[in-house]
Amino acid sequence: MMSTNGGAFARLVAGGAAAATALAGFTIGLAAPAHAAVTISGSTIDAAGNYVDGFVSIYKFSDEDGDGTVEEFEYDSLPSVQTEGGAFDLNLEDGLYKLQFRPDFDSSEFVSEYYRDKAALVSADFITVAGAAQTLPAWTIDAIPTVTGTVTTTDGRPVDNASVVAYAADDNATLATYTTNSTGGFRIGATEAVKLQFSGYDPKTKKSLAMEYYSDKADIASADAVAPGTSVGTVTLAPGGSIAGRVTSDAGAALHRVEVCSNSNCDFTDATGLYLIENVTTGAHQVSFSDPIGEFRTEYYNNVGVDQYGSPVSPPTVVTVAPGQAVAGVDAGLAPTGKPAPTGVDLSGTVRDQLGGVGVGYTVRAYNTPANPVDKEVVATTISNRAGGYAFTTLDRVGGETEFKIEVVGEPAREDGDFARRTVWTGQKYGYETAAAVTAAPRVVDFVQPVAGGVSGAITSEAGGIPDNPQVAFYDADRNYADNADEHKADGTYENRNLWPGDYTVQLRADYHVSEWWDNAVAAEAKTVTVKPGEVVTGISAALAKDVKAVERPTVTGDAWVGKTLRLDKGVWTQMADNEFTYEWLVKGAVVATGPSLKLTKKNLGDKVTGRVTNDLGFTQGQAVTKATYKVGYKPKVKAKVSKKSAAITLKVKPLKAKKVKATITVFEIVGTKKNGDDKLKKLGKGKIKKGTGKVTFKKALGKGKHKLVFTVKGKGKVGSGDIEKKIKLKR
Repeated sequence: MMSTNGGAFARLVAGGAAAATALAGFTIGLAAPAHAAVTISGSTIDAAGNYVDGFVSIYKFSDEDGDGTVEEFEYDSLPSVQTEGGAFDLNLEDGLYKLQFRPDFDSSEFVSEYYRDKAALVSADFITVAGAAQTLPAWTIDAIPTVTGTVTTTDGRPVDNASVVAYAADDNATLATYTTNSTGGFRIGATEAVKLQFSGYDPKTKKSLAMEYYSDKADIASADAVAPGTSVGTVTLAPGGSIAGRVTSDAGAALHRVEVCSNSNCDFTDATGLYLIENVTTGAHQVSFSDPIGEFRTEYYNNVGVDQYGSPVSPPTVVTVAPGQAVAGVDAGLAPTGKPAPTGVDLSGTVRDQLGGVGVGYTVRAYNTPANPVDKEVVATTISNRAGGYAFTTLDRVGGETEFKIEVVGEPAREDGDFARRTVWTGQKYGYETAAAVTAAPRVVDFVQPVAGGVSGAITSEAGGIPDNPQVAFYDADRNYADNADEHKADGTYENRNLWPGDYTVQLRADYHVSEWWDNAVAAEAKTVTVKPGEVVTGISAALAKDVKAVERPTVTGDAWVGKTLRLDKGVWTQMADNEFTYEWLVKGAVVATGPSLKLTKKNLGDKVTGRVTNDLGFTQGQAVTKATYKVGYKPKVKAKVSKKSAAITLKVKPLKAKKVKATITVFEIVGTKKNGDDKLKKLGKGKIKKGTGKVTFKKALGKGKHKLVFTVKGKGKVGSGDIEKKIKLKR
């Protein structure tokens, strides 16, 4: 256990002759000149030279009684300084000081000690400050003996952020707490024998793992003691325990929708009366059985009734769960409450779902019908019984109300294999405003609850294994967020049974991986998943990549002509959101400019320019390069005299003289549009331009009427290249 001496602005009262003698010889002049504060720098390291973080406490000594000798009790404590990366800077005025190192509050690996390597303030070394900055030699902090080990799941996966608590083996006093690192490792300082407690959550499923004491013990009394300096090796935490059983009436009929609780964990029985409470903590549990419908009496295991406050009338039989143990057979037979049949019924009916199932234990509410719907209030509440029936008996006595709107409250999927049920109102409507109003006269109103569908699949990594923190999000036909899969198993599989029928797109992601849309697509090309009532769409899966890539290469738009501006389109990437795009312009591989656009000047003449786009996701980045442009030149102007069989062309290029104008020119006709929106071209012919003129003979004669032609110029020398579009009309 660690101890510290002194504190903020504390004054040590003690010392005696021995202490005074120990400090004798350090005297202070009576009229020393005042100086501004200077910086005293230092660092704290361990024996291996690694930095050690903590706090440095400062004690300033002075001759307070004026006898010319600084004594042990003559000091003031100054505010502590926290080290950063093991380094510290102290701003101190002239005088005598002593320093104390204290480790971080969450560290139990290092001792608290005084400068330099001293156990007490009285024996600590003095530091003299006299007008000049100084750097102290590195201060080595002694380590406490440690207990080490690694925490894993039963299938060998490291458990990060697991809690490891050390208790004194002799009196069970809490000594230290440690949180495991990403590899499941822990290191706890211990100067005496300890008992260790382990608890945590599965890093994939996020479900609680079974708490245990070393080694595989359920309580601290039976835990094994561990000596300082011991490595306990690998500590395996099993999945949380479970308690299971069956609930029936005392006549032996299975009871559906009974709530069974063990401490804070609960489950409801299914139609066969079975329940399963998962993630049960290690140790002793009291198990209770209660009926939210009110048809059967509450009791504790085993046949222990409750008083008017819901407390057991005698000590219940305790159910003990060992680490990871599945305890079965915790059954109950409940006695009926003798609840009388309702009389004076104003409104009654049956709750079923659209697949024909009985709606057991659903809340049914009656609302008033004020002039302004904002002022609506619940005036009566009941619950559907095990036959799906409900009844209101007091609506005719609600003051000032003659009409009501009734709501059956839906719920998410209640248990494995079930589907969500949607809230429904009178008239089979989805909201209060559109619901039909009914009177309190005796009548029957039945309800049919819409049933959700589901989606299942798995998230894996292209690199192998299961990525950390997998996530699945569902978006409806309007691209609004609809729901997510909040439970993932250790093998990466997931399932959601709470999606209302309709079409969805699905985004899959995980930590340190590039997100994608199903099926292996970007958002704009995501495939649709159609969800139907009571059905699960399987196979909605993804193997996520760790690197972001361009699926459509970036492109340069604009003509490579002096005075024109080129623009860089980023293309399409495997992830387009939660990122930062940057743009660079390259000539012969060297960066000549940055940004999404580049204005060309005479200095660019003859250059072939490419663009490079970087997509930065934080945990990874990808790059893609465009095709090179034509060589930068001066803008050509085309004049063409077009006939059915040829085009006589004059090419002018400022500031070049005609004799310097050379090029190859190809003539195309625009004959339609491609699916991607680009022009569909038909090649007519190709020719050469010399001294500014040339002729292109067509392979096939043009017909009478209007034509859209494209003249593709590939210039030589300083003549620019590019496409020039012209419209012509042939009369004959």
